[in-house]
Amino acid sequence: MVSLKSAETCCYLGRMKRTDFTFRQAQSAFDLISVLQSFADDKLAQYGGCDLPKIVKIGACRLENEDDVRCYDALVSTALEGSSGAELAVAVLVSNELQRGLWSGDAKELAEIATGSIRNAPLKLRSAILRGLDTLEDYAHRYEPASYLLPDQSRLTMPRDQILPNLCQIARRMDQQTRQSVAKADYGYQVDEHLRALDEVLSSENCQFPKGETWVPSEVVELVAHVRETPGFVVCTALLLANALPDNDRMGWFDFRWERLAAEYNALPGTVRGPILAGFRYLYEADKEFLWYSERKKWHPVNAPELMISWD
Repeated sequence: MVSLKSAETCCYLGRMKRTDFTFRQAQSAFDLISVLQSFADDKLAQYGGCDLPKIVKIGACRLENEDDVRCYDALVSTALEGSSGAELAVAVLVSNELQRGLWSGDAKELAEIATGSIRNAPLKLRSAILRGLDTLEDYAHRYEPASYLLPDQSRLTMPRDQILPNLCQIARRMDQQTRQSVAKADYGYQVDEHLRALDEVLSSENCQFPKGETWVPSEVVELVAHVRETPGFVVCTALLLANALPDNDRMGWFDFRWERLAAEYNALPGTVRGPILAGFRYLYEADKEFLWYSERKKWHPVNAPELMISWD
């Protein structure tokens, strides 16, 4: 059974430093922080005490010094009750544990106690909690097999079928001049074949590349979607994403693209930013291997939010 912890026995001395994260640790924490910061201060205070609004909105859901012990105790009490607000309390504790804050280690057990509240939580909050718990489980040092809370519940914020039509709509904005430019992207090689195939793909119902074809027109679309300054970058990104979502990016088009172009994707104009980020979010949420092997060292939910997949 989880017990409340005192500052004397559980806190580290001084203010803790935020350490390096893998992409999936940072993204899981980022999602929880973003959702929790959308709650009104009075609701946060109701379930975590008067200090929780400051911890969530200024401290980014991380318990960092011995003065935060009252907030921790309040969160644990709320989670242990397993009723109203338990899902919110668990969300804060999971985010804190992902960020290696003070008094980490009990989030999984508390979540199990609050399972009913988590199951009934709003979709965005529930999926963020479950992905955070999954990440903690995946990175835990253990000898027994991994055990995931509510495995019957989807971790998706939005189903694929709601994302694909918006991506196709963006891709179909590719005018004839841009199509000709895209078709020439491979130094003009097979330009006629690429142009003809591009026209056929964009006129099809779901914008899918021909089955069994790995070159025409995917090669030129890939090339254009790799350089932000290239004419057609946005429409080709949308088209490539539309072809990546059905098989969770089996070709591996987008791991390295997000590593290289994350800030550019987050800075896209509003009319296209939402659908494209929704596509990336689907890949992250649906496939545990998305950016699992990233060697980048600067992933961080607070210090580098421009590298995280923002909410659309």
